[in-house]
Amino acid sequence: MSDHKLMATINVGYKVYVMPVDDAVAIAKALAVAEIYDTKYRPKEEGGSTHHVYPQEQQALPSVQLVSYEHYRMAKLAGKPV
Repeated sequence: MSDHKLMATINVGYKVYVMPVDDAVAIAKALAVAEIYDTKYRPKEEGGSTHHVYPQEQQALPSVQLVSYEHYRMAKLAGKPV
């Protein structure tokens, strides 16, 4: 096995982040037990917006995929797309 560690991608919302596997797993575990925070807009005339915190209906881990360090380095060399 290579001396290089594996990296992982994790989908959060519409963004995909890359990081060491341990960090991605820690984020996935934290999100799996997090509560939902939501704001419901209402005009001031109706009392203004309300804020809500409630448990997730089902625990769903975000998508985590392994990426080889070599693939990570090649993508990093390519940089931001133009």
